[in-house]
Amino acid sequence: MNFFFVSRFLKPAFSVIRFLFLFGLLTGCAYQLSNKVDVLPGNSKVLYIPVFKNDSTESLVEVYYTDSLKNEVLRSGYAKLSNTESEADAVLIGRIQSVEVTTDELVVESVNTKYLPKDSVLSSKAKIKVQVELILKKKGSSEILWRGQYTEAKDYTPPQLTLPTINSANNLYNLSARKQTLITLSKEMMQLAFDRMVDNF
Repeated sequence: MNFFFVSRFLKPAFSVIRFLFLFGLLTGCAYQLSNKVDVLPGNSKVLYIPVFKNDSTESLVEVYYTDSLKNEVLRSGYAKLSNTESEADAVLIGRIQSVEVTTDELVVESVNTKYLPKDSVLSSKAKIKVQVELILKKKGSSEILWRGQYTEAKDYTPPQLTLPTINSANNLYNLSARKQTLITLSKEMMQLAFDRMVDNF
């Protein structure tokens, strides 16, 4: 009688212990998977990033992309930056291959409006498309550890020709809007590129 009483009492207890043990195993595995440490190709831990080469006619775009890539490396924590190639494990070379600016133009004839001169052009939308190449090379070698090419585009609003009180296109505004669009593009593209380099994709 005592034996049956004890077994009936211990059976639920063993079930609880077994559940806790299995739960511990599963959460332990999940913890290990979530804490997997990604590494850069070639197990590179220190990078040297020279100023991007600029094959386009857009000035200063190489500076925007170089700064964005460096900030992305520092933000990620996967590698450190070196000011010289000799102190780095690998060199990450960037090249601006092209920068294209296109506008969606609308021609307004003088018969349609009394405010604008004949054949006035209203640029209602502009688009900037940038093509970039990144190459990760082993320090002091021509060995390529990783390579990626990316093309992205973004719209921005250029100056408008509208009413008599605002009837001229401000070139300074256009340059400022273009600069801000390029900076935003550089951040987005370098984040994508670096994430893919970490995944060796």
